[in-house]
Amino acid sequence: MNVSSCTSGTDDFEKWISNINKICGPFLARPVGGRFSGSVEKVGGSLDMSKVSIQGADLYRTPKEIQKSGIPGFFCVFQILGCSLVEQVGNRSSLTPGDIVLVDSALPFRFSFQELSQQISLILPRQIIERILNLSRVELGVKIPADSHIACFASKLVIEASLHENLDLEEAAAILDSLATLIKPSVLKSIRGSDPYNKVFRAASEFVKDNIGEPGLNAPMVANSIGTSVRSLHRAFSGNSITLSEYVKTQRLEMCADYIKANNGRLNLTEVVYRYGFGSPSYFSTAFKGRFGMTPSDFKKRCAEN
Repeated sequence: MNVSSCTSGTDDFEKWISNINKICGPFLARPVGGRFSGSVEKVGGSLDMSKVSIQGADLYRTPKEIQKSGIPGFFCVFQILGCSLVEQVGNRSSLTPGDIVLVDSALPFRFSFQELSQQISLILPRQIIERILNLSRVELGVKIPADSHIACFASKLVIEASLHENLDLEEAAAILDSLATLIKPSVLKSIRGSDPYNKVFRAASEFVKDNIGEPGLNAPMVANSIGTSVRSLHRAFSGNSITLSEYVKTQRLEMCADYIKANNGRLNLTEVVYRYGFGSPSYFSTAFKGRFGMTPSDFKKRCAEN
């Protein structure tokens, strides 16, 4: 079991965020308020799950950390003790014990911990979210309240799973499917009309995913297709701490990796390049390695071996 525990002090803070990066993936953090304390441990056997305790810190991801991460999934976060604040895609939720929130690791987000807080964080693979939920309709950064039946059932499942270190791959897969099915009614959004830029972002995101193979996927094309101005389009993405070009690149790389993995590496990489709108094999190779830390050929071999 990987465990890290730290109390106040610059060295302790740096050690803690280093262990967060090892166990949970690339993150940035900064002290806030008064006393800092933090711990992190891997739990749940074959599940990609961690238990994190934090006080006096913000924990967040920017496009830079997103580029360093592997194939992005979704963090399903369960508030166990204390309170925290989460922000993503313009949504902001205060979490209290028993609340649950879903965040997309492919988009910037921030958690803030003023007081002592404990969470269990479980990574739901993107392919599970796409298979069980409608990805374009998932509400990010909006809590499932503790007093709902769904939160009660889901929390019991995850807390129990966190206590078992001998869960095998089949058991872990069954838990992930069950959890995604459980939270489905609560994370599918009813489109909110309060923020016009939020609507633009969602419409643009859906258009990008539906037309990812179009080489000329740029701001004028997207804006014209969804009936908005280029200026409004840029504002919508800026409000989510990412540019349209960064978002398009991220989606292309994610979809390429998922496609290679789904085909067990048994395909022609040149076909993948043009299927997902990359201008050249050399650009694709450089971008892929920059995001996943290996060349497409190496990734293809790894998928073929598994």
